[in-house]
Amino acid sequence: MNRTRRTMRKVAVTAGAMLCLAVWHPAHVEPQTSDLVAQAKQALDAGRVDDALAMLEKAVAADPNDPAALAWLGSAQVRKARDVSMVAASGWVKKGFIVYVVRGITATRVPDFFRKAPVAVQDLSAIVAMKQRDPASVPDAVMPSVYLHLGRAYKKNDQRAEARAAWEKGKTAYPDAAETQTIDKELGETRP
Repeated sequence: MNRTRRTMRKVAVTAGAMLCLAVWHPAHVEPQTSDLVAQAKQALDAGRVDDALAMLEKAVAADPNDPAALAWLGSAQVRKARDVSMVAASGWVKKGFIVYVVRGITATRVPDFFRKAPVAVQDLSAIVAMKQRDPASVPDAVMPSVYLHLGRAYKKNDQRAEARAAWEKGKTAYPDAAETQTIDKELGETRP
Protein backbone atom coordinates (compact mmCIF):
# COMPACT_ATOMS: atom_id res chain seq x y z
CA MET A 1 0.00 0.00 0.00
CA ASN A 2 2.79 2.40 0.92
CA ARG A 3 4.60 1.63 -2.33
CA THR A 4 1.46 2.30 -4.40
CA ARG A 5 0.90 5.56 -2.60
CA ARG A 6 4.45 6.73 -3.37
CA THR A 7 4.05 5.79 -7.03
CA MET A 8 0.77 7.67 -7.27
CA ARG A 9 2.31 10.68 -5.57
CA LYS A 10 5.21 10.68 -8.09
CA VAL A 11 2.76 10.44 -10.98
CA ALA A 12 0.69 13.30 -9.58
CA VAL A 13 3.75 15.50 -9.01
CA THR A 14 5.04 14.76 -12.51
CA ALA A 15 1.65 15.51 -14.07
CA GLY A 16 1.39 18.73 -12.07
CA ALA A 17 4.87 19.81 -13.14
CA MET A 18 4.06 19.12 -16.78
CA LEU A 19 0.83 21.10 -16.49
CA CYS A 20 2.68 24.05 -14.96
CA LEU A 21 5.30 23.96 -17.71
CA ALA A 22 2.58 23.86 -20.35
CA VAL A 23 0.96 26.95 -18.85
CA TRP A 24 4.20 28.87 -18.36
CA HIS A 25 5.78 27.80 -21.66
CA PRO A 26 3.00 27.09 -24.16
CA ALA A 27 3.84 25.37 -27.42
CA HIS A 28 4.53 27.63 -30.37
CA VAL A 29 1.31 29.36 -31.38
CA GLU A 30 0.85 30.93 -34.81
CA PRO A 31 0.27 34.69 -34.66
CA GLN A 32 -3.33 35.82 -34.94
CA THR A 33 -4.55 37.75 -37.96
CA SER A 34 -4.57 41.05 -36.05
CA ASP A 35 -0.97 40.41 -34.91
CA LEU A 36 0.12 39.75 -38.49
CA VAL A 37 -1.60 42.93 -39.70
CA ALA A 38 0.07 44.97 -36.94
CA GLN A 39 3.48 43.49 -37.79
CA ALA A 40 2.87 44.15 -41.48
CA LYS A 41 2.00 47.81 -40.76
CA GLN A 42 5.32 48.15 -38.93
CA ALA A 43 7.14 46.54 -41.85
CA LEU A 44 5.46 48.96 -44.28
CA ASP A 45 6.42 51.91 -42.09
CA ALA A 46 10.01 50.64 -42.13
CA GLY A 47 9.92 50.32 -45.93
CA ARG A 48 10.02 46.50 -45.94
CA VAL A 49 7.20 46.02 -48.46
CA ASP A 50 8.08 42.42 -49.36
CA ASP A 51 8.02 41.37 -45.69
CA ALA A 52 4.69 43.13 -45.21
CA LEU A 53 3.23 41.40 -48.27
CA ALA A 54 4.28 37.99 -46.94
CA MET A 55 2.70 38.68 -43.53
CA LEU A 56 -0.50 40.06 -45.04
CA GLU A 57 -0.85 37.10 -47.39
CA LYS A 58 -0.60 34.81 -44.34
CA ALA A 59 -3.24 36.91 -42.57
CA VAL A 60 -5.61 36.73 -45.54
CA ALA A 61 -5.01 32.98 -45.85
CA ALA A 62 -5.88 32.59 -42.16
CA ASP A 63 -9.03 34.73 -42.43
CA PRO A 64 -10.09 35.58 -46.01
CA ASN A 65 -12.92 37.84 -44.77
CA ASP A 66 -10.86 40.06 -42.46
CA PRO A 67 -11.36 43.58 -43.87
CA ALA A 68 -8.24 45.00 -42.22
CA ALA A 69 -6.03 42.27 -43.67
CA LEU A 70 -7.59 42.69 -47.13
CA ALA A 71 -7.28 46.47 -47.06
CA TRP A 72 -3.66 46.44 -45.92
CA LEU A 73 -2.82 43.72 -48.46
CA GLY A 74 -4.21 45.92 -51.22
CA SER A 75 -2.27 48.89 -49.89
CA ALA A 76 0.95 46.87 -49.75
CA GLN A 77 0.40 45.61 -53.29
CA VAL A 78 -0.06 49.18 -54.50
CA ARG A 79 3.16 50.24 -52.73
CA LYS A 80 4.99 47.32 -54.29
CA ALA A 81 3.72 48.25 -57.75
CA ARG A 82 4.64 51.90 -57.18
CA ASP A 83 8.22 50.97 -56.32
CA VAL A 84 8.79 48.60 -59.24
CA SER A 85 11.36 49.87 -61.71
CA MET A 86 10.32 50.60 -65.28
CA VAL A 87 12.50 47.73 -66.50
CA ALA A 88 10.67 45.26 -64.27
CA ALA A 89 7.32 46.80 -65.12
CA SER A 90 7.99 46.39 -68.83
CA GLY A 91 8.16 42.62 -68.25
CA TRP A 92 4.57 42.76 -67.00
CA VAL A 93 3.36 43.80 -70.44
CA LYS A 94 4.37 40.41 -71.76
CA LYS A 95 2.27 38.78 -69.07
CA GLY A 96 -0.66 41.04 -70.02
CA PHE A 97 -3.63 39.14 -68.74
CA ILE A 98 -1.99 38.22 -65.41
CA VAL A 99 -1.65 41.85 -64.38
CA TYR A 100 -5.26 42.60 -65.29
CA VAL A 101 -6.55 39.49 -63.52
CA VAL A 102 -4.62 40.15 -60.31
CA ARG A 103 -5.45 43.85 -60.22
CA GLY A 104 -9.10 43.28 -61.16
CA ILE A 105 -9.71 40.55 -58.60
CA THR A 106 -7.82 42.47 -55.91
CA ALA A 107 -9.84 45.61 -56.65
CA THR A 108 -13.04 43.58 -56.35
CA ARG A 109 -12.05 42.09 -53.00
CA VAL A 110 -11.03 45.27 -51.17
CA PRO A 111 -13.71 46.91 -49.01
CA ASP A 112 -16.20 49.22 -50.74
CA PHE A 113 -14.92 52.40 -49.12
CA PHE A 114 -11.79 52.19 -51.32
CA ARG A 115 -14.07 52.60 -54.38
CA LYS A 116 -12.05 50.24 -56.56
CA ALA A 117 -15.03 48.59 -58.28
CA PRO A 118 -14.70 50.75 -61.45
CA VAL A 119 -11.05 49.67 -61.77
CA ALA A 120 -12.12 46.05 -61.33
CA VAL A 121 -14.80 46.37 -64.02
CA GLN A 122 -12.30 47.96 -66.40
CA ASP A 123 -9.57 45.35 -65.84
CA LEU A 124 -11.80 42.28 -65.83
CA SER A 125 -13.70 43.52 -68.89
CA ALA A 126 -10.33 43.87 -70.62
CA ILE A 127 -9.65 40.18 -69.86
CA VAL A 128 -13.00 39.16 -71.36
CA ALA A 129 -12.22 41.26 -74.45
CA MET A 130 -8.74 39.68 -74.73
CA LYS A 131 -10.29 36.22 -74.55
CA GLN A 132 -12.83 37.08 -77.25
CA ARG A 133 -10.16 38.57 -79.55
CA ASP A 134 -7.62 35.76 -79.10
CA PRO A 135 -8.84 32.71 -77.16
CA ALA A 136 -5.28 31.41 -76.71
CA SER A 137 -4.15 34.62 -74.97
CA VAL A 138 -6.03 33.86 -71.75
CA PRO A 139 -6.19 30.37 -70.22
CA ASP A 140 -9.65 28.89 -69.68
CA ALA A 141 -8.73 28.10 -66.07
CA VAL A 142 -8.88 31.77 -65.01
CA MET A 143 -12.06 32.72 -66.84
CA PRO A 144 -14.64 31.40 -64.31
CA SER A 145 -12.99 33.51 -61.60
CA VAL A 146 -12.88 36.49 -63.97
CA TYR A 147 -16.63 36.25 -64.64
CA LEU A 148 -17.41 35.75 -60.93
CA HIS A 149 -15.41 38.82 -59.88
CA LEU A 150 -16.57 40.90 -62.85
CA GLY A 151 -20.15 40.30 -61.72
CA ARG A 152 -19.24 41.24 -58.15
CA ALA A 153 -17.56 44.44 -59.36
CA TYR A 154 -20.64 45.38 -61.39
CA LYS A 155 -22.78 44.64 -58.32
CA LYS A 156 -20.62 46.97 -56.19
CA ASN A 157 -21.13 49.62 -58.89
CA ASP A 158 -24.92 49.15 -58.64
CA GLN A 159 -24.98 47.77 -62.18
CA ARG A 160 -27.12 44.75 -61.37
CA ALA A 161 -28.14 43.93 -64.96
CA GLU A 162 -24.50 43.87 -66.07
CA ALA A 163 -23.61 41.75 -63.02
CA ARG A 164 -26.26 39.18 -63.90
CA ALA A 165 -25.13 39.17 -67.55
CA ALA A 166 -21.50 38.53 -66.54
CA TRP A 167 -22.49 35.72 -64.16
CA GLU A 168 -24.82 34.14 -66.72
CA LYS A 169 -22.11 34.27 -69.38
CA GLY A 170 -19.57 32.68 -67.02
CA LYS A 171 -22.03 30.01 -65.92
CA THR A 172 -22.92 29.17 -69.53
CA ALA A 173 -19.32 29.14 -70.78
CA TYR A 174 -17.89 27.18 -67.83
CA PRO A 175 -20.70 25.09 -66.28
CA ASP A 176 -18.34 22.59 -64.60
CA ALA A 177 -16.10 25.16 -62.91
CA ALA A 178 -15.89 25.33 -59.11
CA GLU A 179 -16.95 28.99 -59.24
CA THR A 180 -20.32 28.04 -60.76
CA GLN A 181 -21.79 27.30 -57.31
CA THR A 182 -20.76 30.74 -56.09
CA ILE A 183 -22.15 32.31 -59.27
CA ASP A 184 -25.47 30.51 -58.66
CA LYS A 185 -25.53 31.92 -55.13
CA GLU A 186 -24.78 35.45 -56.40
CA LEU A 187 -27.51 35.13 -59.04
CA GLY A 188 -29.99 34.09 -56.35
CA GLU A 189 -29.09 37.10 -54.20
CA THR A 190 -29.10 39.66 -57.04
CA ARG A 191 -32.44 40.56 -58.50
CA PRO A 192 -32.55 42.39 -61.86
